[in-house]
Amino acid sequence: TGLNNLAWLLDEQAKYDEAMPLYERAIEIGEKTLGPNHPQVAASLNNLAGLLENQGKYDEAKPLYERAIEIGEKTLGPNHPDLAVWLNNLAVLLEKQ
Repeated sequence: TGLNNLAWLLDEQAKYDEAMPLYERAIEIGEKTLGPNHPQVAASLNNLAGLLENQGKYDEAKPLYERAIEIGEKTLGPNHPDLAVWLNNLAVLLEKQ
């Protein structure tokens, strides 16, 4: 969570080159310690997708949003607010394409 939060802060400052490896490391650690289908992993995937979207890398962002959504649907349920945010993020991305 700390890595993800620091990455988010750097992302908000448009320091994408610094934020990306932190998001990637947060995902890696989360997958190893919590499992690949944990909601925290999904949150990190969503955040990395947002960073890629901010850089105009839509084709790289889309599968990350989709994986976050898939994890959220399985673990959080169809009415969870985090899932709604992730679905909205994917919809915004698709609008841009």
